[in-house]
Amino acid sequence: MTLEKISPANAGFYAPRFEVQIDNTRLAVNMSKAIIDITVEEKIDEGVSFRMTVHDEFDLTTQQFKWLDHPLFDIGNNITIKFGYGSSLFPLVVGSITSIEPSFFSGETPTLTVAGQDLSYDYLKRSSPERTFVSKSYSDIAAMIASDAGLLPVVDNTGEVLASVCKKGDQSYYSFLEKLAREVGYQFNMDGQTMYFVKPTDSKQEILTLELGNDLLSFRPSMKSSGLVTEVEVRGHNPNNPGKPTIGRAGAGSERAQESGRKTGSQIMQDKNRTVKRVITDLVVNSEAHANAIALAELNKASDSLIEGEVECIGLPQIRTGVTVRLDKVGRRFSGKYYVKATSHSIGESGYQTRFSVKRNAL
Repeated sequence: MTLEKISPANAGFYAPRFEVQIDNTRLAVNMSKAIIDITVEEKIDEGVSFRMTVHDEFDLTTQQFKWLDHPLFDIGNNITIKFGYGSSLFPLVVGSITSIEPSFFSGETPTLTVAGQDLSYDYLKRSSPERTFVSKSYSDIAAMIASDAGLLPVVDNTGEVLASVCKKGDQSYYSFLEKLAREVGYQFNMDGQTMYFVKPTDSKQEILTLELGNDLLSFRPSMKSSGLVTEVEVRGHNPNNPGKPTIGRAGAGSERAQESGRKTGSQIMQDKNRTVKRVITDLVVNSEAHANAIALAELNKASDSLIEGEVECIGLPQIRTGVTVRLDKVGRRFSGKYYVKATSHSIGESGYQTRFSVKRNAL
């Protein structure tokens, strides 16, 4: 889909605006006008955060600041931020305020920076006691943690049920779920009140096509082979059979097919007659299938580093982490389908701009 097709539903991209709701109440017009700029950032492995700068005023009569001590910006208040054009707005973050930072300079207008994180912050990102999950699959564990956090779980079945999986006391649930997702090559992220623990979505149809000279303001790609491998071997320790290593393997070409008709990073290395084998030995595994899943996830991670890039375009709230986009007219080598791994949406004096990071595993 091109921007031309979605332009009518987005007021021709000429009227960017945001909407802020705090504790389920939409900010009044005078309050919204006090916000100088607002940025929402999202990373696939860190969640969503936001910050906004508020123009404050000092009342000489009451000797008080208008917004600094206003209960609207109390720590812990729930907040929803939407970006878009005209009447078409998309929620970018549902979370809470976690910090306020005023700035005072003699002779200048005081400002207040209000920042926060998505709903995973309170339960998932804080330290928590050690916990052992018995006779559960990784997907079972993810669903349980999401429910405990009051989040809606969207989970793809990981299959194998493990005898026990332990979350350490010095781990947050967020870092624990990240670890599980990495081991099996899954995608773990938040979107509003929904927690995803799913198979990677980079093989899905791209949501938009952006062209240099038309939609793209800038694109800075980088292609490198230094992190590529042709084979991964996992030699894990199985507590049920400690005398013999449990071996798992993933070979060239077994990565995810992000885009048909292209060669993956491992296949490119293989075609150049360059054999690079990565051996992992410091893992506890429960079966050969578990070891194979870890090996494949590591091979996918290596090939994902083949092409990475930074993109800047007009403000597009549809671009979120986990979606794919097509970038065209950037040369035969770099044109193609990309997976979005991080985004930054900003509205300020210069209007609405979207910056995002992408990756691709094939040529």
